[in-house]
Amino acid sequence: MKRANPWLLGLLLCTGCTVPDLLEFEADSPLACDAEHACTDGYRCVQGLCYRTDAPCTQPQLYYLDADGDGYGRNDDPISTCIPPSDLHVTRAGDCDDTNKEQHPGAHEVCNDRDDNCDGNKDESFELGQLCDAPNNCRGVWACNPQGTRACVNRTGMWRRDADNDGQGARAGSGITSCSQPVGYVANDLDCDDSNPQRYTGAPELCNAVDENCDGTADDGLALNTDCTGEGGCSGKRVCGTDGGVICNSPKPTVLYADRDSDTFGAADAGVTNCGSTRAGYVANSTDCDDTRANVNPSALEICDTLDNNCNGSRDEGYAPGTACYPGPGLGCSGQTTCSTDGGAQCAYVTAPLNYYPDEDLDLRGKEDAGVLTCTPDPGYVPRGGDCDEGNPFTYASAPELCDQVDNNCDGTVDEGSVCPTDGGSWVSQSTTTSENWRSVTLWGDGGVWVAGSSNALRSRPPGETTFRNFDGHCAGDWYGVSVDPVFQYAVLVGQGTAVAYHGPTDTACIPAPGAADNHARGVFSLSLPDGSSEVHIVGISTSNSDRGRVISRTLGGDRANSNDVGPLMDVHGFSRDVLFAVGGYVPGKGATPRVYRFHQADNDWKTESVHEIPDIVGDQLRGIWVVNSKLAYAVGNRGSVLMWNGSTWSKHSAPSTDDLLSVVAFGKSSIYVTTGNGKVFRYNGTTWIAMPATGGGGALNDIAASRPDDIWVVGSGGRILHWPR
Repeated sequence: MKRANPWLLGLLLCTGCTVPDLLEFEADSPLACDAEHACTDGYRCVQGLCYRTDAPCTQPQLYYLDADGDGYGRNDDPISTCIPPSDLHVTRAGDCDDTNKEQHPGAHEVCNDRDDNCDGNKDESFELGQLCDAPNNCRGVWACNPQGTRACVNRTGMWRRDADNDGQGARAGSGITSCSQPVGYVANDLDCDDSNPQRYTGAPELCNAVDENCDGTADDGLALNTDCTGEGGCSGKRVCGTDGGVICNSPKPTVLYADRDSDTFGAADAGVTNCGSTRAGYVANSTDCDDTRANVNPSALEICDTLDNNCNGSRDEGYAPGTACYPGPGLGCSGQTTCSTDGGAQCAYVTAPLNYYPDEDLDLRGKEDAGVLTCTPDPGYVPRGGDCDEGNPFTYASAPELCDQVDNNCDGTVDEGSVCPTDGGSWVSQSTTTSENWRSVTLWGDGGVWVAGSSNALRSRPPGETTFRNFDGHCAGDWYGVSVDPVFQYAVLVGQGTAVAYHGPTDTACIPAPGAADNHARGVFSLSLPDGSSEVHIVGISTSNSDRGRVISRTLGGDRANSNDVGPLMDVHGFSRDVLFAVGGYVPGKGATPRVYRFHQADNDWKTESVHEIPDIVGDQLRGIWVVNSKLAYAVGNRGSVLMWNGSTWSKHSAPSTDDLLSVVAFGKSSIYVTTGNGKVFRYNGTTWIAMPATGGGGALNDIAASRPDDIWVVGSGGRILHWPR
């Protein structure tokens, strides 16, 4: 083992520490090591020299990463050790860019917009930006060239616009380059606002929230918002005045008066002195004549409330409370002038009027938005509203819900609850045979039903029972109509060949009855008379002349036939003897036209309503008539004919289809039901005709009867007897 030569000791980078032994590998290359010449055990190769790995180290050295190999490392994350950690670490730090070996402490500074010697300055000593003599006798500035030296170049934008003529050029924007000073330009950019001659570097600062002297701070040196004392010893703050000076914003002393009712008018009593014009609960006047009421002050409007609202010494002027007044036309009440709750005058009724509402469907509830305040309501008005459908007497607020596809109780929901079967409403067959052609159905009592048809067919279901009693063959005849006498409670049957028969609800045989002279009967209607007796009206076609109709009116006193000529008749219905109609018309080939006739009590006869003169009425027979009340009736007929009577005149009504309409029943203007010759039932809801669920078979549905929308019967061909909804 040899000691290292003195010149080799300088290679050791562990100053001040115990020097580790070095291993001489061979004579011509002492202590050297590389990839081909390794150190012996106990030594390792670092930077081409062999170091003892177990040598003691009392004073370690800091090593810095030198990524670019320029002999200087970065300042961050040094390693403290006696043996160099790797060839990439050095003991010198201070490299400002360890990715560029041309930048390090001690490097030569060149003109390149870079800090070459890492002293924190770029291009020092090159006087960059300073004026110099440029080519073409122009003044320029020193700038770096690509060779890393400086050159005098023309300075772009050396002249700045001085728009406000304050001797300073604008800081914002770009200037212009010129060898001589352009007009309106100066050789500086000191002005922070070149549109205002009062703003420039060094200008006197004004108190106006503006930076006049361009130092970046407005109103500096003016001690704004510091405490001060003003007039009357009132305290304030130093603020800007309107002329740019500084003033004390202390309030001006005033005399104020208590405003207890907050109407901006003060009480007429001693005021208080106050710094400033405002004080909570006080105002600057004392003109309120009543400081306990906000609606009493000199600027208030006079209202009718027994007070002197405008403080002029008079009460309720212009209203004259207590004088007699007339409440207006149509009210029918007397009254006197009184003050209303809103401060106006009103005519108070001695007898208070009520709101009355029009009740077209006679359900004792009127149309809510059409009420009239009156003491003497017109006929047809009721004192209760809440009806959401004035065309259906079964629809109003809180009405019982029915299974009728309608919102009866006006709550927005149709058929809620358990009013319908679980699968919804449907037509339920009550038939026991398919051979009869049922032509007429009528209701009696509370739930009783009669049906009559061809070939002696007659059935009855008394109230409270669930099946029909079979009376087929009891009354011989081809029956077209059935009605229940309101006094004697037996069924009146009418039919072909003047046939008339009576049958009790539980009789075992028919009661003989006189025939209807000269009348192939097609319809019958029974009504009670004021003397307690009854009257039956039988309509049809004359047996002696098929171009003429026939009406037989039967009472206990006998039969009375029509005197006036009428056309062939198919149905009859009424509300009373005063509102009683028969319908029919002439068939095609015989001047087909619809006809409606009305019974006139004064003449005890029937007179035409001239419906055939209504424009666009289909020229064909009317087949069914239903009188709803004294001001409403409907007639239907072939090819989709629908007519409405409004209490005085007949008019055309919309129809569900062009099918033959054979019968009709109605409860109001928005609750109409019709049957058709092809076996359908339609319902009108006030705006639209709606097809009801299928009736389960073809052929005509000849007649319909109903006590209400959830108790409807229809009968027709094929033995069909159907009930809605179950």
